[in-house]
Amino acid sequence: MKSQKTYPFYFIFLPLIGMVFFLTATPVTASKSVDGYLEPVTLAPDEVTLTAKLDTGAETASISATDIQLYEKEGEKYVKFKVSHPELEQALHYNLPIVRYSKIKRRAIDGTQAQKYHSRPVVKIQIHFDGKPYNIMVNLIDRSRFSTPLLLGRKALEKVDAIVDSTVANTLLAKNRNYY
Repeated sequence: MKSQKTYPFYFIFLPLIGMVFFLTATPVTASKSVDGYLEPVTLAPDEVTLTAKLDTGAETASISATDIQLYEKEGEKYVKFKVSHPELEQALHYNLPIVRYSKIKRRAIDGTQAQKYHSRPVVKIQIHFDGKPYNIMVNLIDRSRFSTPLLLGRKALEKVDAIVDSTVANTLLAKNRNYY
């Protein structure tokens, strides 16, 4: 008799739990866009659009910078640099305060282990992603040998509410025909 009373309870209780889980999980992903692994990003205030690699394997964002010059001004640390990459027609000049330095793991080259980490200056820049402005932190490194001048890692992807589908590219171009 005891098992007959609890049996209908499971038929009611388990579907209710499933429905609550479904309803609470759906809005989180519904607010995020699904983007390809390559997407256009516009640098503000220059309004120059370049290709960014959306990389869930990287934690931080990197931008292709050359002629990096560190200096101090009124006790604050600054950096002058050019955003330069074969994809860009001309270099963009920036002069920004350094927010911090990132500790980046070095790749092992030819089995040498001279130094495991190196330091890169990190600056805050404004980008437009899917037509909306975002302030993100990027570390400065020459990415001219890479296919894209900008890499957006997990921290930046979270900020722009992106979910990455690695099987497609340029979904924003298809979505927004007038992408600047």
